[in-house]
Formats: sequence, structure tokens, C-alpha cells
Amino acid sequence: MSWTKALHAALAFSLAIVAPLCAQAAEPQPLPAFSLRLTCDPTDRDKTRAEVDGIQDLMAFAEQNDGRPVYLDAVITADAGAGGCLRDYSGTDKRPSPSADGPVIWIDRCSDAKRCWRKGQVQVTALGPPLAVSTSIVLPRPEDIPEFLPYRMGGYGDWLNYQGPFIVRFYDATGFIHAAFTVPDPALTDVWRNAACNARPDACP
Repeated sequence: MSWTKALHAALAFSLAIVAPLCAQAAEPQPLPAFSLRLTCDPTDRDKTRAEVDGIQDLMAFAEQNDGRPVYLDAVITADAGAGGCLRDYSGTDKRPSPSADGPVIWIDRCSDAKRCWRKGQVQVTALGPPLAVSTSIVLPRPEDIPEFLPYRMGGYGDWLNYQGPFIVRFYDATGFIHAAFTVPDPALTDVWRNAACNARPDACP
């Protein structure tokens, strides 16, 4: 066998081995996922404690997946009737105060950077026992999520309702903890292929 034929044979053998491995690696996989449910009711202490537990779990999830794409399913149920939210303190410097009985949760549509960690986003903050520090979730405004991307946005009776892929960043400093969620670049095709597995698990291997 000539050296050229030997080289071709070796290349063909290598490709036969590598091709299945590449195909296997290219298979989409579900993104790490988290589901959060909150209400706009500030009066139920027991419910608020349970919601704070969910926020703490989200912080642990964000820290574990810092800098990675994740699949977030977040719903804040509106007040009955007009669809407002008693926890929405946007446009005011007032804040509810925690007590020895338990924590409080408030929401701010951050038009003013002085009141929020990041201007122009929706910030959900929890403070009070059992939390030792201010703990915040930072979400995009609805208008910052492109309509051409496959997100669930809105639902009957909800004040905020998002489902889809986000890049999560975890921040921990003296006195506060933040988990910020931003929309991935549309060019990150692997993120969107993997997110499709979260939305339709039956469509993925």
C-alpha cells in the first residue's frame, strides 16, 4: 500500500471514530432549571416565609450556575381584580420594614438607579429573618425581552410571568446578595437548542 493510500485509510478510520462522538456531543440537553412562585400579597406571614425559602433556593441555584445559561420559570401572581401588585413600590423611596415576626418582600420597576442594583429592570427584594442580608432577584423588563424569541410572557391573573432561557449572574457582597437574569444573545444557537428541550422534553433524546 502506498503512503497516500495509507494516509487516506488512517484519516477515514479517524473520522469513523470521531464522527459519532461529535454527533453525540451535539445532542441538545436541557438547561439547569428553576421554578419560582411569588404573590403580591404582603399580609400573609406564613406564605411570605415560604416565598423567602424559594428565593433562598434560587440564590443557591444562581451561585451554583453562575455565568451559565439556565431555564427560569418565574411567576408573580397579581392582586385580585385590577391586576396590580401591593408589593410594587416603584417610584417611591418607601420600603416595608421587616420585624421579628418575619421577612418582607417588595418589588421595584427600577426607573431610578439609586433605588435599585440595576436601572431599567424588575427587582424583587427580600429582607428580614431568617435572611441576614438583603436578597434580590433582578429580572428584565417585559419590553427588554425580544418578541421574536421563544419566551412565555404573561398569563391570566399574573403580574409578571416569564419562562425561558437566561444567563444568570450571582453577586455576593457585604450586606446584599443578588441573582441577575439577562436574555442570552440570539446568536448562541446551542442555548436555544438546549432550551427547547426544557420547553418540549419529549422532543429531545
